[in-house]
Amino acid sequence: MRLEWIDDILAVLDAGSFSAAAERRFLTPSAFTRRIRGIEASLGCQLFDRNRKPVTLLPHVRAMEAELRAAARRFRELQIGLSDIDGRNRNRLVLGCQHALTTMVSPLLARSLSMGRETELRIRSGTRSECQLMLLRHEIDFALLYQTRGEVTMADTALFEHIPLGVDRLLPVANLRDHATIRDGLNRMELPLIAYPPDIYLGEILQLHLLPALPRDAVTRRVAETGLTPAILQFVRQGLGIGWLPRSVAHESLTRGELTDLSDRLPGTCLDIRLLRLRSGASALADDAWNRLGTQAADIQVDGIERHSAGQ
Repeated sequence: MRLEWIDDILAVLDAGSFSAAAERRFLTPSAFTRRIRGIEASLGCQLFDRNRKPVTLLPHVRAMEAELRAAARRFRELQIGLSDIDGRNRNRLVLGCQHALTTMVSPLLARSLSMGRETELRIRSGTRSECQLMLLRHEIDFALLYQTRGEVTMADTALFEHIPLGVDRLLPVANLRDHATIRDGLNRMELPLIAYPPDIYLGEILQLHLLPALPRDAVTRRVAETGLTPAILQFVRQGLGIGWLPRSVAHESLTRGELTDLSDRLPGTCLDIRLLRLRSGASALADDAWNRLGTQAADIQVDGIERHSAGQ
């Protein structure tokens, strides 16, 4: 794939026709049509439905719009990186955030990481394993992650240094106030679950640590499965089942009485919040931001998150 191919395809998608797309790409209609035919010949397939007027993208291409836009953005990021002589975008910091932490914690870090108008902060969200891979590939400067107690290994400490930001807790919650069926089912230990997929971090915790610790008389059934904590929150609020949420995510609903913390009846677990970076290869900009974060970490306050005690 070439960036100009993607730009040409997206131009048709955005403009709605070959002629309008040609104008956006600063080409004559005939020259643009030849380019499109060249793209199709190189890929060995048709991309456009020419039986319609104006010409439109075929459904399988339109379905890939998000991937095309992401690829174009990534191509341009690579161009910027390659144009930097020393390979370090000195005025840019990139923070990789585990999905569940993106909305609750990353905005508070942004104030400390952005040192002024000349510094650009980019947030990239992903699963925990994706954030770790981005860090190892030097695609991000820092990674904001959950870790369970005792999870840090010798390999982790050899590769990474970290700043502890606090302790969250993965809580079992349900809407008992508005949904008697959930309340009655809980009393019988018949539990409809809103679960995480087992191939993501919170799903691993649920599968390996929390579900095995349920009372022996508990009977479970999965009502829904999603990797997004905001979706779990909404499903639970609507009374579809019982779910496990970080306390930082559930805090407002718990305070308003919309949800009930079931920790007295069902298992939960602590989650340490840590900011990680590789021990070597950092830019001067990243070093300065890291040192300031180390001194300001105690000032980062999030509802529902406890501070680390001394020595943690």
